[in-house]
Amino acid sequence: MVPRILMHVGPSVANYSVLSAAVQPNIGFASPEFNEAMKNSLEGLRYVMGANGSYLPFILPGSGTVAMESVTSFLHKGARILVVSNGVFGDRWEAILGRYPVEMKVLRSEPGKAVPLEDIEREISSGKYFAIAMTQVETSTGVRLDVRAVSKAVRGKVDLIIVDGVASIGGEEMKAAEWGIDVCLTASQKGLGAQAGSGLIVASEQAIRLLEKPSVAGYFMDLRNWRDIMSRFLSGEGGYFATPPIGTVFSISRSMDLIRKETLERRIRRHEICAEAFRKGIENMGLRILADEGLQSNTVSGVMSEGISIADFLSKALSNGVEFAAGVHPALKGRYFRVGHMGWIEPNHIIQAINAIETSMVALGKNVKRDSSVEAGEIFQKHPEISAIPNL
Repeated sequence: MVPRILMHVGPSVANYSVLSAAVQPNIGFASPEFNEAMKNSLEGLRYVMGANGSYLPFILPGSGTVAMESVTSFLHKGARILVVSNGVFGDRWEAILGRYPVEMKVLRSEPGKAVPLEDIEREISSGKYFAIAMTQVETSTGVRLDVRAVSKAVRGKVDLIIVDGVASIGGEEMKAAEWGIDVCLTASQKGLGAQAGSGLIVASEQAIRLLEKPSVAGYFMDLRNWRDIMSRFLSGEGGYFATPPIGTVFSISRSMDLIRKETLERRIRRHEICAEAFRKGIENMGLRILADEGLQSNTVSGVMSEGISIADFLSKALSNGVEFAAGVHPALKGRYFRVGHMGWIEPNHIIQAINAIETSMVALGKNVKRDSSVEAGEIFQKHPEISAIPNL
């Protein structure tokens, strides 16, 4: 059997120490060990989000979508929200908020592009919006939005700035406090490289104050039910509203330990170099990255590959040891695939991925340039400092 690496768009490539930390037999959510792991995870969440001590972190059972829907805790009936969408998962804001009694407008881009900053500024200036919701890295296309610039442009014109960092946190720069972002969210299994099973959120003081007012939230994802519990965990105590994802929290805690040891700055740099090397190999092969130049992310790449069956390619690549993801943007159905280079990504994973793509394409009759991993390898030779991830 060919050894397999996971370069899907989440879960991401595994780290044995982090994933095995989730196996904690006979330890419950009321144990001192769990309280310690939860505290460490919450403090680590502030660190990776660039959130200072005034932000309250939350770890919820579920996924990134759970974290997104919990944002309704901050919204009142009739609130006007501007959604900035660069693809399928940006559109998810519309699908979620459309279930609640709020008003919404969506600005959309073409696949591979981002909504221009001037369009966002124009719309925000045209009327009073309570909140803006945007996605830092669009998982369906690999497009990275400059959320720092958007936040600067809209600050003072909205009450709440919300960023979906599901596909970005841990691999892209995020400075929530410095950039004036009120709510930032992610999921445990993406750039943080932990076990799946948690939606993660940090909320500013301004956002937390909104929890004192009526909202449109339901029950399970109403952050009012979780707020005091998270505060108790931060103080080293425990609490209960619903069963927490015990194993996932231990996995997150181990991930945070490794991230601190590597440092967030070096981790982001590792992602940046790995992404650059991957794109270099793909372009040398004669294929095209979906996201426009300047919008390409550190964590996800869409690869255009017309003229072959993407389903056959994914199957062939899997037999060659690498699992990729199908393209999901409806405008490009069957014309591209997606690659996740996030989490515990290392140079050898990038080289293996490029070789698997090349070998699979050739087997399916696609004319691509050979030995493209050499181009990627040359980039890594210039950056020996990212050759390995530290162990605990």
